[in-house]
Amino acid sequence: MDHSQESEKNQLARVALFLLVLLLPPVSLAQKSTPQEEPTFRSTTRLVVLDVVVTDRAGKLVADLSQSDFTLLEDGVRQSIASFESPEQRPDVPVFVEGKSNKAEAKSALNGSTPSPSALTILVLDELNSEVLDQAYARSAIQKFLRTHGPRLRQPTCLMLLGQKRLELLHDYSQDANALVEALHQRHAELPFGLMTAEMSGAGERLSKTLWALQQVAAANNHFAGRKNVIWVGPGFPALDSILSLNPEDRHRLVAAVGDATNLLFDSRLTVYTINPRGLEASPVMYGKSLGGGFLTGTQDPASGELVFESIAPETGGKIFRLQNDVDVAIATSVDDGAAYYTLAYYPSNRDWSGKFRSVKVMARGQSLQARVRRGYFAVPDAPATDNQIDTVLSRAVMNPLPFRALRISASVKSAGPLAGRFNIKVDRRALDWQLMPDSKHRCEVTIVVASVGADDRVHSHKVTEMESLVDDKHFEREWDKPVTFNLVSDLPRSTKHVRIVVRDAQNGHMGTADLSRDSLPVH
Repeated sequence: MDHSQESEKNQLARVALFLLVLLLPPVSLAQKSTPQEEPTFRSTTRLVVLDVVVTDRAGKLVADLSQSDFTLLEDGVRQSIASFESPEQRPDVPVFVEGKSNKAEAKSALNGSTPSPSALTILVLDELNSEVLDQAYARSAIQKFLRTHGPRLRQPTCLMLLGQKRLELLHDYSQDANALVEALHQRHAELPFGLMTAEMSGAGERLSKTLWALQQVAAANNHFAGRKNVIWVGPGFPALDSILSLNPEDRHRLVAAVGDATNLLFDSRLTVYTINPRGLEASPVMYGKSLGGGFLTGTQDPASGELVFESIAPETGGKIFRLQNDVDVAIATSVDDGAAYYTLAYYPSNRDWSGKFRSVKVMARGQSLQARVRRGYFAVPDAPATDNQIDTVLSRAVMNPLPFRALRISASVKSAGPLAGRFNIKVDRRALDWQLMPDSKHRCEVTIVVASVGADDRVHSHKVTEMESLVDDKHFEREWDKPVTFNLVSDLPRSTKHVRIVVRDAQNGHMGTADLSRDSLPVH
């Protein structure tokens, strides 16, 4: 066998391995294995929500249109718009579902019956895929943007960094620009070891880590209402031009991995803006061929085997910036663009929820107006989550470095004997789904995961417990503003670096997390 052919096959095998790792949950939390029934696709009614940005011929944002100015098509068929919101109808600052004064107000916000809030901004500095000089320039540009638009930012903004090992949250949502600058300053840059790996396995690993980071961002921000704008500063994963050389099984794994990321992005209403400080790196012809068909949607031209990270931007309704100057201006443009959005919702006339991709097109009436929206969605039927799906969601939440806040929780721990801890977990009852029982008691059910994570970022011990709270009607009203308390005992190996606690509501799927550092754990 030719050695070059053998080397290429080995490289492709490594890429396939990284894609397989991306698809698998980081740790299995299942307590038991039960056979899963095949899904049954049923005709149903489902609301599809679209965020639309409109610009004129000069690229200027247009924010004064009405519902009658829009035409909405799904797979070429005109749809009736069921609800409409303009940028002027929503509050300037996003509404976080917390601190509601009563049950009706909290439930209204959680069910989306209140107006969509303004957008959230998620700044991601991609150092995994960036050269040293590009890292320095990107850091400088982010700091310049924050200082120029501070000290109080228009939108709550969080700052993340994709490093050589993992995605890191440098600072949670804040409008304090100085705090974000300081957080970035505290995190020193790393050498791009991933870029130093010349073999294709290095590219495949970076692709896997980048897609996994997008999934983590989407999952952790899914509960926030309204649009979330991910401004990705860096080149993203490299263009991979050997995907068509993968065998059918490995190619299927890739499609499944991309589809998983796609569904999370769309369900979370995440729009991606990519800003590549290195400028134009590919010829316009190659760029058009690889991006024109749809990386996320699976509709790409089969003649092109390239995967290009930037294609995520237009497919989610965002924009691509390739420039070597004024990166801070591009960040500001992305923030403004992402905030001036219309929200259109409709019930599709096609009731066949078979999981196939459906293209969406929105047109705005007016001379040379351009309406930008995500390119479509997968018509996945609503169905109760299977045990395997819940296991995957919980395990990914355990390893996700970002906080989940659909449920507000806090936790403390005391010693429960050698290498064990007694955990006291408090959950804000206002976001829990309470069922009224025949005996007039109110009941909620949650799944709690307590995971001990070591310095190697692996789970060294975990416990999964299903628990319930039963409250009579009199105490339920009186204790509405008080948290629900759950207590359990779990192992604490000596190798534990930190403990992540995940709480999931069994009825509505809302999740919350709490993290306990080594310093807060009992000494054994």
